Amino acid sequence: MEDNTAVIRMKRDFDAFIHGTGSKSTPMFRLDQSDISNDSHLEQSSVSSLSVKSLLDKEKENKSKEAEVIALRSQVTKLKLELSSLQTSNKRVKIDLEKDCELMQMEREQEVEKVVEMKAQLQYIADKEKQTREELLECHKELERRKASYEEKINMFRKEKIHLEQELQEAKKKAWEKLTGVKNELVRTTEELNICRQELDDTKSQLVLQLRHSSDLESHLKELEDYKNKAAIAEQKVKEFELRISSMEEDEKVIKAMKSQLTSFEELERENRKLSVENSYLKEIQENILLLKEQNESLKGKLDRSEQRMSDFSKLQIECEDMKLRLEKWENADKGKSKVQSPEEMSKRIAELQRTEALMLAKQGQMQSSMTSCESELRVVKGECQDLKTELIREKQKVQQQADFIKRLQKKLLLVTKERDGYKSIIDSYESEVTVNIQAGTSTHIQQLEEGIGGYKKQIQFQEEELAKSAEQLSESRRQNIQFEKRIRELEQATHANQFSQCDQEIILQLREKIAGLEKELEAKEEKVLVLEARIEQRRLQGDYDPTTTKVLHFKMNPVKIAQNQRTEEIKALQEENERLKKRLQILEESGGKVEDLTVQVEQKLQEPGSAKDIEEMKTQLNSAKLKNERLMEAFKKTSQEFREVCYRLMGYKIDIPCTNQYRLTSMYSESPNHFLLFQQSSSGEIQMLETEFSTSLKDHIDMYLARYDSIPAFLSSVTLDLVSRQTISIG
Repeated sequence: MEDNTAVIRMKRDFDAFIHGTGSKSTPMFRLDQSDISNDSHLEQSSVSSLSVKSLLDKEKENKSKEAEVIALRSQVTKLKLELSSLQTSNKRVKIDLEKDCELMQMEREQEVEKVVEMKAQLQYIADKEKQTREELLECHKELERRKASYEEKINMFRKEKIHLEQELQEAKKKAWEKLTGVKNELVRTTEELNICRQELDDTKSQLVLQLRHSSDLESHLKELEDYKNKAAIAEQKVKEFELRISSMEEDEKVIKAMKSQLTSFEELERENRKLSVENSYLKEIQENILLLKEQNESLKGKLDRSEQRMSDFSKLQIECEDMKLRLEKWENADKGKSKVQSPEEMSKRIAELQRTEALMLAKQGQMQSSMTSCESELRVVKGECQDLKTELIREKQKVQQQADFIKRLQKKLLLVTKERDGYKSIIDSYESEVTVNIQAGTSTHIQQLEEGIGGYKKQIQFQEEELAKSAEQLSESRRQNIQFEKRIRELEQATHANQFSQCDQEIILQLREKIAGLEKELEAKEEKVLVLEARIEQRRLQGDYDPTTTKVLHFKMNPVKIAQNQRTEEIKALQEENERLKKRLQILEESGGKVEDLTVQVEQKLQEPGSAKDIEEMKTQLNSAKLKNERLMEAFKKTSQEFREVCYRLMGYKIDIPCTNQYRLTSMYSESPNHFLLFQQSSSGEIQMLETEFSTSLKDHIDMYLARYDSIPAFLSSVTLDLVSRQTISIG
């Protein structure tokens, strides 16, 4: 019983101990004095105290574990809440991506439908192109047939022309035989010239006499002038005397008896008589002077007439020498043949030659009309062929455009697939990772897009350079084409004047072949231009645009723009930090690691004018200035070329500058490229003409317009008129 009560007591103490842990009271076992005194129960109490300690330790461990479990459960709930929020956001992103995928799928289906439609259109265009090619082949065959027939006709006309030229040469030979009668006329002209020479000698002698007489008259005129002066003095004296006489008359009325006045009056009368005699003599001399003047004028008229006769005589001498030379030529050409004995025979032969010439001209007119009709038919056929070529080019262009459009669609499809794969990779990354760094994904996506845009810009720049090169080549080919057309016109005029000589025809054929080759090159360049324009259009469809024709509107709070600005600011800050660190490193290397106020020195170094940033800005400004200068030079070249072309067409002279202050003028009507005029401008601004091979043949124009009137524009216009008249004479 005592053992049982001891065990029960121990249990109670243990319970009290457990309940007392919260109040931090020390456990106390209630043992009776009887139990302590008993030695038998000592061992049992020690065993029970050990078991209680082990139980207490276990209880503490359990409570600490329960507290850890509670903390872990709270963390688990928090993580569950975070997971649920992430799952909701992930679901939203998935929904947005699914919507985008559906839209992309719909766009892809639409593009596939468009591709199918374009393929059908392409097939239709290919069939149409086959038909047009067949029609073109038929047209080429028909053109070759017509060309062969026209060539046969042209050969026939050439044979007839050669025959007619032979007949014309025979007629000319007969005409040379009939021109011997000109000798009689030349003899007559020589006799008349001798008579004119005699008359000229007489007029010369008369002229010498008249010159002597005119010298005498001049001396008489001088004497007359002296007499006139004396007469004027005498008249003044007479007036003075009249005044005196009037005063003396008054004095006579006052003093009648004075002898001195009477004597003076008699002297005045005598002087008056003398002066009246002198006055009459001077009047006679004045009449003689008038007669001498009339005689002098008549002699001057005779002198002018004699000078005119002298000039006519010199012209007649020149004409006589020309006639003699022509006569010698005719005689040399008419050796060993029958000569015309009378002018009647000469007139008859000339009439016969005129008739034959009229018949030949009529035949020539018929041949020319037939040639013009053939040429007009050939032009019509060429026009039809050109129309067919243009239609073929249009169809090819359409096919090229369709092919380019298909390529564009394929590239767009490729871009769409790339974007789809990118979205898939983003979705996979969202699904694979619980915590997703959205900013890193967007930055990588933006970087990829920027790389793509950079590639597009490089390709656009390359295509624009190709377009500029092709435009330059096109302008050069057009300029060459214009020059060849001018050359062909000149050659056609020359061929019409020279009746289509064989050499000119070969030159025309060569030039036509060159023109055909240039036209092919022009077509190829135009096709290249169209291809480049199509590529530019493709770039526009892909997102690029021309800022001069297209205006892009941006959102005010565009998230992409904000992200780009943030990225640029970050890059700028990193660049500044990099520059600052470079300067710091440079200062440390220069000073060997011993520096005071390093940050201040770095800031001063950055604020120096020779920094990399300033150099880059200066480089950009220099590049922009170079571009502006190049554009201005191109514009100046274009305007100067247009101005020179307009001056050449309006004034008729091409102006070149072989060296400084020298100007070479070549007329558009000049017969040779060596026929040019050379002018030089002095330091004072005066323009002088330098001697050339062509200017030596223009002495009459130089004497007339430069020496006499000192007018360079009048001289140039007279030279132009002379060259035009020469060309019209050669054509006639």
